[in-house]
Amino acid sequence: MRLFFVFLSVWICGSTYAQDRSIRLEKADWQRVIAKAKEENKLLFIDCNAVWCNPCKALVKDVFSRNVVADFYNENFVSVSYDIERDKSPEFLDMPKISSIPLLLFVNPSTLKIVHGFLGGIDESGMLELGREALDGKRNLAGMRERYQAGERGEALLIPYLRVLKSLYYGEYSEVLAGYFKDMTVERLAIPENWSLFEKEGNDALMPVFQLAWHGREQIATKIGDERVKSKLEEVLTWQVKDNVGRVDRGRSEKNYQKLVAFRDCINSMDWKERDFSLFVLNMAEMAYQGDYDDVLKYLKRFIKKYGVGDEKVGEYVYIFCEKLKENGSPEQILSGIEKLDRVVESQKDAGIRSRLMYLKRDMLRAAGYEKEAMRVDTLATKILNPHFYDRK
Repeated sequence: MRLFFVFLSVWICGSTYAQDRSIRLEKADWQRVIAKAKEENKLLFIDCNAVWCNPCKALVKDVFSRNVVADFYNENFVSVSYDIERDKSPEFLDMPKISSIPLLLFVNPSTLKIVHGFLGGIDESGMLELGREALDGKRNLAGMRERYQAGERGEALLIPYLRVLKSLYYGEYSEVLAGYFKDMTVERLAIPENWSLFEKEGNDALMPVFQLAWHGREQIATKIGDERVKSKLEEVLTWQVKDNVGRVDRGRSEKNYQKLVAFRDCINSMDWKERDFSLFVLNMAEMAYQGDYDDVLKYLKRFIKKYGVGDEKVGEYVYIFCEKLKENGSPEQILSGIEKLDRVVESQKDAGIRSRLMYLKRDMLRAAGYEKEAMRVDTLATKILNPHFYDRK
């Protein structure tokens, strides 16, 4: 019986230990942990965190506590918890400026160079694979950088290399990415890993790789899927039209103006179904940049006549140009803009959109010097959202 209780006690203690296993995170006493890592011939694993970082806490609670993760990291690394705000900064490390966390770093204690890393949340399998990569001289950041500098350029290197660079060294990432896209072909862009990278980073229609994707879209779609290719390309173009229209006259930036002209020329050369619509609003944006608000109003009238006021995107651009009139137009020009805005207001049945347009009308009236009328419109706009707002109990 006594032997049974001894066995039971050992089993309970062992079970408790197994359930409580986690990565053993040392305090950021840098000289001590570096010396320990050298003595044990291990890499330093640094968990960069802060007390306010909930994803960092979740990582420790839900991933570091996994038995298989804990066993692997405790066996292969000397692990350190580094609070980026409270602990002494490891300035002696060849370390990027930490702007986001959670950030996981692997450091050679002898050279004090970062050999691998990852930014963001990660699950159990990802954590294990990250550790294996860090230990692999060909797959960690240091090894991949050597391979790249030696001239290797295949997808097998560049896809994982870019992923790690983006986490740690964004300037170097941008340089490598530009070189990667520069050498791209339609056939290579149709490789799923390359298309996924393009989906994340190919966000400018003026980039040569975007033009490559546009002109090769039918061929790429046979490998990637028509809807996915079409969605990415049209999303970029639609966003860039709106971005150019919105920003070109802010501060009268010559750089923004030249970008608009280049983008407009690009759109003009493309067989895009939204080309004519986009050229219309881009031309109006150029007039706004030049301060020709009489011409903006003439074009706005033609714009509404051509495309109608029932189309949501028409209403969106009427709103944008009326905002420009409010900020830069004369009182007479603002009142003329209100006439155009009223046509859009009348076409809207959605209370939220209608009230938003009415509040813009209120602001335009104030800008033109009609405060009393502006207050009346403010009341109407509020009643659209909440019909009982002004009811007295």
